Amino acid sequence: MEDTSLQKSRILVVDDAEGQRFLLRNIIMDMGYQPVLAESGAQALKVFPRCNPQLVLLDVSMPEMDGFEVCRKLKENPESRDVPVIFISAFEGVGDIAKVFEAGGEDYVMKPFIPEVVKARVGIHLKFAEVMRKLSETK
Repeated sequence: MEDTSLQKSRILVVDDAEGQRFLLRNIIMDMGYQPVLAESGAQALKVFPRCNPQLVLLDVSMPEMDGFEVCRKLKENPESRDVPVIFISAFEGVGDIAKVFEAGGEDYVMKPFIPEVVKARVGIHLKFAEVMRKLSETK
C-alpha cells in the first residue's frame, strides 16, 4: 500500500506546450497525485509557494525563463531547495543533460516521453524525498 503522505503529493508541472502539460497532468492524476500546472517559469515560481509541491516536472526550453534558470532559483531558496526537480526535454546531447545536474536537477526524462518512465521516475524521487524528510526529522 502507498504511503498516505505520498498519496497527497502535489506535483508542479511546468511546460509552455499545452499538450505536454496536459499529458503530464493525466499521468500524475493516474498515479493518484495532485498536479498543479504552470505554463512558464515565472508562473511556476509564483505558484510554487502557494501549492507547496513535493516534486517539480520542468521543461527545459521555455520562452523568457528556461528550465535551468527556474531550477537554479528553486535550489537557491531554502523553502524549495529540497524539492526534487525532474527535467523533461527533447535535448539529448551529453552537454545538455549535464546542464540539468549543474542547475540542481535530480533527474531527466527525454521527450517524447514514455508514461511508464515518467511514473517510475516520479515515484522514485517522491519516495526518496520522503525518506530524506523523515531522516531529517529524527535528527
